[in-house]
Amino acid sequence: MGKHVTAFTYILDKKSSNREFLATKFKLKMTGTKHRSQYRKKRKGNAFTGVQKHAKKVRKTSLKESEITQSTPSSACGQSSSSSKCDEPISASRLKMRPQNSSDCPSNSLDDGETVQSEGYRLVDLKKFSSTLSEAHVCDEGHLNLKENSSMRSGLMSDLSVECSSCSEATSLKTSSSVTNQGQSFDVNRRAVYHSLETGGGYEGLVSFCSIMNMPCISSAAYYKLVDTILVAQEAEAKDEMQQASQRLRDYIFKENGEKNCDDVVVDVAVSFDGTWAKRGFTSLTGVVFVLAVDTGEVLDYHVLSKECRKCTMKKSRCKTDKEFEEWQIEHISSNQCDINFTGSSPAMEAEGAKILWSRSVELHKIRYKWMVCDGDSKAHAAVEDTYDECKVEKLDCVGHVQKRMGKHLMNLKSTTKGKLADGKSIGGQGRLTEVRIKRIQRYYGLAIRQNTLKKAHPTENEVNVAVYTMKKNIIAILHHSIQSKDLAKQHRFCPVGESSWCKWQQDIATGTNTYKPDDCLPGVFCDLLSPTFMTLSESKLLERCVRGATQNRNECINALVWARCPKNKHHGAKSVRCAVASSVCHFHSGASSKERVMERLSIPAGVFTKQASARKDKRRIRKICTNLVMNTRNRKQSRGEYTWVIYARCRDGIGQERTGLFGTKFIKSEKPSGCEGTSEKKKILVDY
Repeated sequence: MGKHVTAFTYILDKKSSNREFLATKFKLKMTGTKHRSQYRKKRKGNAFTGVQKHAKKVRKTSLKESEITQSTPSSACGQSSSSSKCDEPISASRLKMRPQNSSDCPSNSLDDGETVQSEGYRLVDLKKFSSTLSEAHVCDEGHLNLKENSSMRSGLMSDLSVECSSCSEATSLKTSSSVTNQGQSFDVNRRAVYHSLETGGGYEGLVSFCSIMNMPCISSAAYYKLVDTILVAQEAEAKDEMQQASQRLRDYIFKENGEKNCDDVVVDVAVSFDGTWAKRGFTSLTGVVFVLAVDTGEVLDYHVLSKECRKCTMKKSRCKTDKEFEEWQIEHISSNQCDINFTGSSPAMEAEGAKILWSRSVELHKIRYKWMVCDGDSKAHAAVEDTYDECKVEKLDCVGHVQKRMGKHLMNLKSTTKGKLADGKSIGGQGRLTEVRIKRIQRYYGLAIRQNTLKKAHPTENEVNVAVYTMKKNIIAILHHSIQSKDLAKQHRFCPVGESSWCKWQQDIATGTNTYKPDDCLPGVFCDLLSPTFMTLSESKLLERCVRGATQNRNECINALVWARCPKNKHHGAKSVRCAVASSVCHFHSGASSKERVMERLSIPAGVFTKQASARKDKRRIRKICTNLVMNTRNRKQSRGEYTWVIYARCRDGIGQERTGLFGTKFIKSEKPSGCEGTSEKKKILVDY
């Protein structure tokens, strides 16, 4: 019966407001129409309207529903005040997410200041909870009721009360303690915001967690206010870490030179420099540059560059005129609250960041970044070359990047060499210059450089010349080693001699074995073809920049730490990136336990579980590194016909706790150390000391 009455009412209303209905329907249909050109032929069939087929059906359904609601006496479209809303186009998201009936939505009963029976989850400080229960009054015939005063709630801190059911005497219970250091806030709110910054979830991640847990969440304004507080503490801790790192570097340099450390003396050091961006491509709004010491591998300085300010963006959208925004912006910039510190292109951030870091190195650390390890195509070196006036900044090349040049040169040579060679065959194919052989030559080229590098902080000119000569000899040896020859002694005359040589022929000469396979070589026609490439990549100037054996691997490592805290698939403001960078510096130096010192600065001290979790994380990190190091050494030695014995050493420290460390040692061929157990290649020795 109800359905018939509704349909009857709809028909009557439709007849009474026919003109109004047709006008509204016409407007909805005409929204977004496209005029056809008179010179264009009419398309056969139904023209494309820009709407998918299934979306048309949904839109028709929504239009029918809107017609019913519009035709009722209480219709919003029938009134002039809301007629503009009916003219708005319907978005795809609105079609998918239809608003539910208001009767199904839960009422906001906790927002009206009432004291009601609590529900959902809350984060409660156990100390405060225990003390409240011990003080709570309860009559003999009554029991305790737990209620919440929502008007006194502050983020994740709830104001609860324990009330006696018999006499109604209540005892207040605040679920978190108050913190007055660096602003007024609650302990639980600071911890929650600090966690969201460390994990990269941000405010939306915290809201999602609270909604799933059925918990009230902190407001957006309070969240970003706490971000400012955490940023101050995080950057202060990172500054202390970098100051200590610079002091350790100075001590190392003076020790290498055999001199006494003097605080007033400016020291010349080698550093690795690299830039990273928050977004892939050339449109990133935020970039970060790092300077790391080559000798100690620690961060000396960093800088965050930003082309966006969240407050400026929000204020500009609210201001009605440009003049109003400009007046506000002048005051905003003068108060040092604006996050914009760069206005150029995104690729130019790297060079600008290098200028800033080099200009303040002497003031901060009494250090001059004289040797700079950077990318081959980086413009940063040209920007800082004359920073120290009389002391020129010298460029060093990353060995990893230089090694890749060999592979790129050979791949380009293979792709550009068309037709057949002098022997009537193409450059590629079986027994020719394949991708596998190119990678092998590239690996040999990297070893020729790495095995002759100097680890001294300030090598002499003679030591550099000797290292460059040895590198050249080994690089030329790779070319002759890879080309087939009838005279094996002449073919391998440049290869390193001895049992530890990478050349199997030289190994056989030293050990008296027969493992070398002469068939695995390129034909002689490749000698003249590959010679220009080897000559180019064995130039003295190039190899001099590789003598230190420096790489940018540490820079890539700390870059990964930053974007683990600020994932690139999500947008993050400048302050969130600054927090992530400062946290990465602390974690890079001191591990997960560095969070404990930051929490002390924030007056949210780390407890037992915090320290246990940090210790476990650092232990896993060290164990993983040791395991990878031993496995890499084992695989490398086994490929040369050697055995690697893994020694597990067990000892007891001063407090009587057992500590197990993983150590690796090498034994050539079948030499067997004392104390071995088992007969397999992977041996284990347990040594107590």
